Amino acid sequence: MKAATFNLKFKKPNKVMRRNLFIVSLLVVPIIHFLVFWVYLNAKTISLAFFEWDFWENTYKFVGLDNIKEQFRVAAERPEEWNKYLNAFRAIPINVACLCMAIVVGYAFSKHIWGERVFRIIFYLPSMISIVILTLCYRYMFTYSPGQLQGPAAELLRMLGSGYNGWEVTSPDHAVTERLWFLVSVFCVWASAGINIILVSSAMSRIPEEVKESAKLDGVGFWRELFTIDIPLIMPTIGVFLVNSMMAVTAFYLQPMLILDNTGSKSAFQTVGWYMFTKTTSAQNGDMPTISTVGLILTVIVSTLVIVVKKITDKLTPDVDF
Repeated sequence: MKAATFNLKFKKPNKVMRRNLFIVSLLVVPIIHFLVFWVYLNAKTISLAFFEWDFWENTYKFVGLDNIKEQFRVAAERPEEWNKYLNAFRAIPINVACLCMAIVVGYAFSKHIWGERVFRIIFYLPSMISIVILTLCYRYMFTYSPGQLQGPAAELLRMLGSGYNGWEVTSPDHAVTERLWFLVSVFCVWASAGINIILVSSAMSRIPEEVKESAKLDGVGFWRELFTIDIPLIMPTIGVFLVNSMMAVTAFYLQPMLILDNTGSKSAFQTVGWYMFTKTTSAQNGDMPTISTVGLILTVIVSTLVIVVKKITDKLTPDVDF
């Protein structure tokens, strides 16, 4: 009796199947990364705001909204606790100032003004240098210490009779605090000018030349063209920038932390991002619910603001297609 022989034939995957397998192989790693480092970590962080650490049982216990109520109670007793929230929202006017500057400079570049290449280097240079190096250089420029090496900007301000005393704050003077915040705002605008100008310039470059030529024939001048043609036609880009400006509130910490870390009272300059960064690096189990609660409160405020701004910009932004 002859042994039965089996001739197994494996069907070769067709072109569509190979394409799908290739796509899946590319997506599996970023999807896992997204689920673990975004979905899981954010869900875990948010959930901690509703728990507190039980030192006796060495575990977290659900307490509902008690942590949120405690934050508002502490802020009512000590108004300075609101400073980190108010300072975080300084990112909005800073980003709006960046946008205004980017629009004017980007429009000037699109007109190929005299010295355009030199100005491009000046504006783009900060975007190519590490922010740590930028902040150290900027801090030194405005450093004033009697009997020691002075920063050039500090010496100039002293020569002009401004009474500038450097970064050190000897008393909780509101005027001095606002002056230092103004210097930080100037740095933020200067450091982020390059990338913002690139985005605005790219949006303006997509405007058809026929539109601008028609405007010139109608006698539209330099500045009128900016406000009546260029800005309305790049409103979708401006709308996205405004929404991102609202979201920047949660991530505004690196610039003030690097510049003002050893300056005066921390409560006068600290942002929510700065607070969470410094607290998390040395946090124990019992500190995590408080940190998560502060982050959750800011997230709810910013999310509401983003939704409102998004709806407003959608209504004000024309449907431009060119």
